[in-house]
Amino acid sequence: MAKKVFQSILSVAVMVLLITTFFIVNEMYRSFTNSQLEVLHGEARVIAYGINKDGLQFIDQLDDADYRITIINDQGNVIYDNIDNDINTMDNHLDREEVRKAFAEGYGSSIRKSTTLMERAIYTAILLSDGNVVRLSSTYPSVYHFLTLISQPLLLVILFIILVSLYIAYKLANRIVKPLNEIDADMPDNVPYNEIRPIMEKLSAQKKRIENDEETLKRRRQEFETITSKMNEGMVLLNDEMAVIEINASAETILGEEDLIGKKITETEHYAKLASLFEDALLGHRSSKKVRINDKRYDAEVSPVKMDGGVVGIVLFLFDDSFKESAEVMRKEFASNVSHELKTPLQAISGYSELLKSGIVREEDQEDFANKIYLESQRMMKLIEDIIKLSHLDNEDLQIRKEKIDLNELCADAIETVKKDRIEDVEVIYKGEPAMVYGNRELIESIVFNLCENAIRYNVENGKVFVTVSSEEDSSVLEVKDTGIGIDPKDHERIYERFYRVDKGRSKNTGGTGLGLSIVKHACILNNAEISLESRPGKGSTFRVSFPKA
Repeated sequence: MAKKVFQSILSVAVMVLLITTFFIVNEMYRSFTNSQLEVLHGEARVIAYGINKDGLQFIDQLDDADYRITIINDQGNVIYDNIDNDINTMDNHLDREEVRKAFAEGYGSSIRKSTTLMERAIYTAILLSDGNVVRLSSTYPSVYHFLTLISQPLLLVILFIILVSLYIAYKLANRIVKPLNEIDADMPDNVPYNEIRPIMEKLSAQKKRIENDEETLKRRRQEFETITSKMNEGMVLLNDEMAVIEINASAETILGEEDLIGKKITETEHYAKLASLFEDALLGHRSSKKVRINDKRYDAEVSPVKMDGGVVGIVLFLFDDSFKESAEVMRKEFASNVSHELKTPLQAISGYSELLKSGIVREEDQEDFANKIYLESQRMMKLIEDIIKLSHLDNEDLQIRKEKIDLNELCADAIETVKKDRIEDVEVIYKGEPAMVYGNRELIESIVFNLCENAIRYNVENGKVFVTVSSEEDSSVLEVKDTGIGIDPKDHERIYERFYRVDKGRSKNTGGTGLGLSIVKHACILNNAEISLESRPGKGSTFRVSFPKA
């Protein structure tokens, strides 16, 4: 506001200055012109008197006259000119204004443009006693020349006045605006200008209403956010123009967008999948359908909000249905994998048994057949044990007994057992230090056994496995590093899935069930431990398990 007041005052001052300057310059130039005309008229009278008395000899007596003197007869012809001697080539002057008036009234004058813009010509003519007319002419500066003559002092004056106007405008603007800036909207009676008192009273009343409305809206918004923030379902409220009024955190996560309030739902990435539902809602119909958003399946339900027979808003609900789909897929995959894994050893046992039963096996081969039947049955038993263990770990009501354990001692004992049980040509090297954890001993042992078995099973010939236990600031760490075949980064997230094998052929040859890392993952969760993997094909693998320090 201060800027506008300042600009207004300055504009008025400059406009007044320019108008005043125009009139002053115009008046000065008019006065100057009149004075030039009077001087020329006086000179013309003197010369006319001299000619009437002494004839043309009077003109010859003049020393370097400053004026052009021309004598014109009653026919308009020039009979004398003190500057141009070739009077026979001069035009007829009877049509000149000053000459015509002199013959008619005894005196005439006129002002005409000169040959240049910088000068003007002034003429004065007087009727002589012999019937001829004597005319004096002279040039004087034009208005443009006049302005150039006075431009420097004029510009200095204008500049000075503008600077004074700037200062006065600045002071006046501050003086006018400062009291306005200090007005307290809560005290409409305390205003510096009576003219704005009614406005301030209205503003004060409106401010109170707005504050009350804001408080109500804030309270309702907090209630809405409190209610909807805990919802797993996505909820979006739209107005009749399809703009988002409210949206809960779940809906933002599902749609994968933020700051949607005020934005039209038609501008979102997944609108095309929901367009038919919104079209039905705008017609006043409730509808629903299954949609897939970001690789997840949702039940989308849209309901219109009606008032006075028209649709004033829309409510969108998104129910996550993917867990049902994924659970069904997992159930089918689990059943298929279990059937497949059990079928292989059963077929081997059945085949070898049938051959033994038929009596066609040579006596020296019977022990080999029996040994294979035993190994396949052990493989099947191990698979069943792992399945039962996983089923036990999946139980949400599982209560495990925890105790304070020295991870170093536990791992040292487990490594000794691993060394005794394994017959592969893989060297297991252990290094540890005291590191206390609080957890379940059996589950932690299963973590160590499964990680070591995998490190041995997927190692190279004459490879090595390095098992390390260390104590860090806030955690006790178990690290199992091997020199094996490694795991491609694209498989890092899937290795903890049940029956998932990176190298299926190698797993079958080494007797793996595909459940070991699933058991490790569950055991880590139940012991509040975090597991991570660093691995690349051909570069070995390093599993790192961090337990909270006891």
